[in-house]
Amino acid sequence: MIRLRTYLARERQRVVDPADLESTYFAVDPATKPVFEHEGVRVWVSGPDECQVEGSSGGRGLHLVESGTNLLPRARGLEILRAPRAGYPWVHSLDWRWGAGEYLDRDRVGEVFDRASRITPWVAGAEGPVGLLHLAFLLWYHNGAMANGAEWVVSDCTDEQIAVFVAAAIYLGLDEVADLIGRLDPDSDLSDEYDDLSSAFGDAALIFDAVRCKLVEAPADWG
Repeated sequence: MIRLRTYLARERQRVVDPADLESTYFAVDPATKPVFEHEGVRVWVSGPDECQVEGSSGGRGLHLVESGTNLLPRARGLEILRAPRAGYPWVHSLDWRWGAGEYLDRDRVGEVFDRASRITPWVAGAEGPVGLLHLAFLLWYHNGAMANGAEWVVSDCTDEQIAVFVAAAIYLGLDEVADLIGRLDPDSDLSDEYDDLSSAFGDAALIFDAVRCKLVEAPADWG
């Protein structure tokens, strides 16, 4: 079974018929963070002409390295989906995350989340790389939404603070989240919509994958 997850689209997960795999694979928009999964192999279409391939073994994350890089031609990802059990040159993510291509593995994203969670963004003089500060603000909103409902900012935050949350979502490419925050008012009830949007594959999954991509797009923003 070949599955496709598109993290910024309304249709977030579906099964792809093998006969339709090629047309679907080349039609997906990288901006939706599409990930194809087949027999334990995950192919992330990370750019118009490139992809990255992940797997696992013994509970450890792996990714594929060919010709000295893990940024593979997009067409290569299709070949791998068609033969996921072939003998590929896998390396452990922890051994590679600072290597060629600055591979964006989930261990590195987790470290970024930990750093952002230790920032109290409203404290005067809060400092840090621009990406980390945006993430700290968005996590501040997200954690409040999970605890108190999406509308918590309406009574607890100023218009300026809400604008900062919106700016953080836009920076991370989460336009649907930015739109939802902008629609909040005392009479709105958007908690279910936010929960579905942000957490379809685990708490903060959408934010996690947005950071995953932003680290590749703008590595200097994260220190």
